[in-house]
Amino acid sequence: MKVRFIALFFFLISFFIYEELFASALSRDDAIKLFTDANENYQQAAKLIAAKNNQEADKKLHDAALQYEKILAGGFKHGQIYYNLGNTYYRQGALGKAIVNYRRAQRLLPRHADPDANLKLVKSAIEDKELVHETPVVIQRIFFWLFLLNQNELILTAVSLYAVLMVFILSFIILKYPWFKRIIIGVTFGLCIVVVSLGIKIYREQGIHRGVIVVKKCQILYGPGKEYEPKFEIHDGAECIVEGEKDGWYRVYMYVGVKQDTESKAGMEEKASKELRRGWLQKGDVDII
Repeated sequence: MKVRFIALFFFLISFFIYEELFASALSRDDAIKLFTDANENYQQAAKLIAAKNNQEADKKLHDAALQYEKILAGGFKHGQIYYNLGNTYYRQGALGKAIVNYRRAQRLLPRHADPDANLKLVKSAIEDKELVHETPVVIQRIFFWLFLLNQNELILTAVSLYAVLMVFILSFIILKYPWFKRIIIGVTFGLCIVVVSLGIKIYREQGIHRGVIVVKKCQILYGPGKEYEPKFEIHDGAECIVEGEKDGWYRVYMYVGVKQDTESKAGMEEKASKELRRGWLQKGDVDII
């Protein structure tokens, strides 16, 4: 009876994971064809830009972006698609949309350096130089699995460890080998670490709603409505944290780097402080990562 229950449990888990990862409104062949065509349009656009034929290049980039978006809308959420779409938007000058897609690519491709490098390049070109808290390198190295595995890989690791744990528990019950206890304790400890890491990963990626400004500029207001006075102005590519929403408006906050002149002699470098700014903006001005 226990064996049947365990088998049913793993079947249900596998079914839900399959539905989450592979369910799609597009067929696999259609998605591959769209991806190939989008890549071809992007490469042709790069050649046209080099030849200074910007009008034709813009058309190719527009077509490529639509094709990548169609693949994603069809249910194929892959980091490489987000990365390519980010490159396409960057070529179009849509820095905010490029940053959104590089951030999405980072979540799915945590071990790839290209999204990180391109993100830094785009961030250096935006007008608002926000100061974002970076996780210390020491922490990243100690908890390396948290930063090297994406959410789906952590889920798969947790399910695998749970399966191994159940096998050893059943083996211990049947065979009574005392050394199985040490293995069970070790696997249980590893499973706990993975489950806690998965919870942290889910909270960081889904519990905190991060957004990026995707319009050239917008006003952050004192309240959720155009009748409120503007508080400050923010520009394409600036990142923010969404705290709440009301009537088509987001309540957001962001850290913006503010340069300060030092009291020392002229020619010395300026210092930068971190300023927290909070207000309301329209939903259409921001894209949630």
